[in-house]
Amino acid sequence: MTATDEIETLRAALRAGRCQWALEAAERRLADAPDSVDLLEVAALAAAATGDLDRAESHLRQVVAVTPQARWARDDLAHLLLRRGQPEAAEAVACAALAHDADDPAAHAFLGQRLLQRERLHEGAWHLRAARHTLPAQEAAALAPALGRAMVRIGQLDEAAELADEGSGSLEAAMLAVEIAEQRGAADVAEAAFAQVQRLANGRDVTLLAARVLAIGARWREALAMLDRLPDGASGAALLLRGRLRERAGRNAEAWRDFVAGKARLARGYDRGAVDAHFAAQRQWPPALTPAGSRRDVPQPIFIMGMPRSGTTLVEQILSAHPDIKAGGELPFVAELRAFAGRLLGTDAPLAATIAQLRVADRHHLPAVFRDFYLARAAVHGLGEGARFFTDKMPLNEVDLPLIRLAFADAPLILMRRHPLDVLVSMMAHDMTHGSHCAYRIEDAAHHLAGVSALLADYREKLSLAPLIVRYEDLVADPAGERARMMAAIGLPEHPAQAAFHRQTRHAPTPSHAQVREPMHDRSVARWRRYAVELAPIVPEVADAIRRDGYTV
Repeated sequence: MTATDEIETLRAALRAGRCQWALEAAERRLADAPDSVDLLEVAALAAAATGDLDRAESHLRQVVAVTPQARWARDDLAHLLLRRGQPEAAEAVACAALAHDADDPAAHAFLGQRLLQRERLHEGAWHLRAARHTLPAQEAAALAPALGRAMVRIGQLDEAAELADEGSGSLEAAMLAVEIAEQRGAADVAEAAFAQVQRLANGRDVTLLAARVLAIGARWREALAMLDRLPDGASGAALLLRGRLRERAGRNAEAWRDFVAGKARLARGYDRGAVDAHFAAQRQWPPALTPAGSRRDVPQPIFIMGMPRSGTTLVEQILSAHPDIKAGGELPFVAELRAFAGRLLGTDAPLAATIAQLRVADRHHLPAVFRDFYLARAAVHGLGEGARFFTDKMPLNEVDLPLIRLAFADAPLILMRRHPLDVLVSMMAHDMTHGSHCAYRIEDAAHHLAGVSALLADYREKLSLAPLIVRYEDLVADPAGERARMMAAIGLPEHPAQAAFHRQTRHAPTPSHAQVREPMHDRSVARWRRYAVELAPIVPEVADAIRRDGYTV
């Protein structure tokens, strides 16, 4: 029997389900031919089929070592490592594949989808585009819905719509079309798109999507009636939507139960000890560090900070109506800068404990490096031209306020304030991962809010860091006056379009997207009073924050 015939026999055994026999036979032959890619492939496939993932991984790594250009082996290895619960190792394999072969579509697709799952939307979209560029048309179209959903999350609804059209005929593309219409607030378009979803659903439960469509416009009571019939095991997303609609109907006690139950189903762990340790470390930030000088050759950031649901999206929408200000949205650059600074300083210790090294001559230049790192990331995201300023409204960036000020000595800093209990209620009503996943239990959200408030008071006292504070309630009551304060802090004259911010065509990709399409209103002011009984146990936790911000209960 020739070697080719022998390999075919082994493959036939695999197809017939005789995987253990194929594995043992392939490994016997590998003793004499350890670099045979065909034998290694059979052994890897057979080992994986029998559940022996250690041996499967070993054989795949040997293929990669013997034949670095074997794209399939790196792809199989990445998926195997992911299956084994080793996502970082899997991503490292995909990165190594691209280092060897920049056009490897499987590696681009793998990294793209992994990064999207980790909320790295721009980077994930970049890899998916690269994969689609080299894949055959049918396979490229299969990635269109995932890329389209990323574009919705980024706020690029026109590109998302093109991707939905490309994949038309598939259920995923039809659902994407509904989501785009929902984000635009186009009830009629969403209902028409949902009809296509129903035709393609083939038994899949699309109740939640149907309710979301009805909730866009005047038919929200129909959506509530539909959700009122949900079974006890309904998804967290469905319960949160039902809670918001029950609140709209004045059924507040039921709404709160839905918020709590929905968050419990979606919950991710909040490590209070780690958060407290981080805040304590941040309090050690040394004073009198020399910041980077200003660069005027590129657009400059405006940092809009605050707790989630404090009004940061509203402020961004007002500011970005000015032709000299581009909306950046929730940019991850400050967190990336913190990690980058730590690597440059060469230690695993908290940044606040090591940043004093900048006082040494050969580290004195690093604030300028920090500044340029941030600006380079902004340029990659398309924020490096077209306006004098761009906004960065990532919630809770204020925790890194000393680092921000070190890199940008003159950047406008706007800190949103809203009644802490209103913030907590709104956080409970929506799914969000900000603040180390604090928003899944009211107790954790209150703990985080209180910790951030105390930390900012410390920054103000010890480091003289005092951003412009804008209270949501004041902005609602006197939009012209608060707008004038903000524009004076930025150093630009006001623009008439800012008074009609709600008419912008820009989409704000946050849970506030519908609200910022409306004129200013006060319907969300003192929302917490509807839940005063439910909030009473956590009021002591946030009492100091309420007092500091000038609010009362």
